[in-house]
This record gives sequence, C-alpha cells and structure tokens, in this order.
Amino acid sequence: MKNKLIFFLFLLSSLSNYARTNQYIIVTFESKRSIDREFQNYFWIAPIDSIKDRNFYLYPLHLVVGEYSKDNLDNCIKGDTIDIFNSTNITRLNFDDMYEANVETLLELVIKNRVKVQTINVSWELNKKAKNKINIYITPILGDFCRCFHYGRNFYDGKWIDGFKSLIYLPMSNFSYNQSFWETQIATIVKFANYNHIDYTSYLNYPKGVQEASHKE
Repeated sequence: MKNKLIFFLFLLSSLSNYARTNQYIIVTFESKRSIDREFQNYFWIAPIDSIKDRNFYLYPLHLVVGEYSKDNLDNCIKGDTIDIFNSTNITRLNFDDMYEANVETLLELVIKNRVKVQTINVSWELNKKAKNKINIYITPILGDFCRCFHYGRNFYDGKWIDGFKSLIYLPMSNFSYNQSFWETQIATIVKFANYNHIDYTSYLNYPKGVQEASHKE
C-alpha cells in the first residue's frame, strides 16, 4: 500500500506543476456552425518534444482569463488539482495587470502567426441547411505554461465518475513566436496529421482529457 501511495504521488508530481519544456505547438480549432454569426476558437496544446510521429497527444489549453480563476492558477503552480468550472468562497479573479497582459500577448501571437493545416466541412443528410466548418491552425510558441489535473465529477460512458478527469494547461509568461519550428521535421508531422476526429469542445468526456491526433480506430 505504501509503495502504491509513493508511486501515485510521484505520478502526480511528474504530470503537474511547471511543464519541463518551453517549446509547444498550439492547435486552434476555429469552428462556425450555420447558426453561428462568427467563428469560435478552441485551443489545445502539445509539447514539441512529445511529438514523435503523427500519432501524438493534444491537451486542453485555457487562454481566457476569467474562464479560470487566480486561485486555480496558484494551485496549478503548486501542483494541486483544480476545478475551473465550480466557484467556491476562495475563488478570486484578481489577476495582476502584468499577467493579463502576458495572456493577451499570447493570444495575439497565436492568432497572428497561425498556419492553417486542415479544413473540415460537416453537413447532415437530413438537414441540408445544418453545416459546420472547422479550420485547424498550428502556432509554434515558446513560453512557460503550468499543467495540472482538472478534477471534477463528470458523466462518462453512461455513468457518473468522480476522479481526475483532465490534464490541462494554463498560460504563465515569457511568450514568443517560434519561427524556427517550421524548418524542423516535426513541422512536417503536425502539418500532415489528421485532426478530424478530435472532439475539441468536450475534452472532459475523455479519460484524462487527452486526445490523439491521427487517431487509429
């Protein structure tokens, strides 16, 4: 029992807190349904050193200050689990101006420097007017991110499950565009990976929140 506890704590430590690399790709899913007035952006992230071939993992990235709270970020940095969807008496949104400026800079870098790698057009046979267009973009970024487990209660596979549901990333600081990435072999991998099966809006429906590019059934 003691050995299992030690292993669990080691696993939690290794998967939480500051990410060890500062090189990432951010994948933007830009989606517009026929009922939407404009495109909606959903952000996912992958450490570059984790990409070995076209079957690589993507993790949810939250880039909207206020979607997560200051105490969420503080707890993520400490290596604690967080729940960004539930407010408590300790929930705080008092981010300092420098942090908010850093996140705004990151958003600008992601949108300005993104490269389109795939477009998916979805239509339904029974409703010709219902359509969905999804553009997938890649932006290579240098910077510091915090990763931690999102913990919550979720309905999965026909039943309610309590426990760790998703390994997520939150932005921190030191962001810049990684121009040299496009000269690497990994750039070729992510350009030609298949993203059309990613359920980019519902990461909590998947164990650990992780989804795989170029997924094979």
